[in-house]
Amino acid sequence: MRLEPGHYITLAIAAVGFITWLVRLEGRVNALKAKEAGHDATRDEVIRLQEQVKFLTSAIQDLAGSMRPAARRRIAE
Repeated sequence: MRLEPGHYITLAIAAVGFITWLVRLEGRVNALKAKEAGHDATRDEVIRLQEQVKFLTSAIQDLAGSMRPAARRRIAE
């Protein structure tokens, strides 16, 4: 079986299309990995901010507790 020049052209076009598809697929995978890395960094920042909010909340509560006037005792009449 002998291939004609049209077959070679068809195979070459198919090969170029397949290589293009693979390159685009790799680009999508790399973009997804970069997006995941961004999400990981965002998650870490959110956790850090939550810890800071907890610390500041407890500090404010301690400060507010120390500023309360001493409770007066009721004197029974």
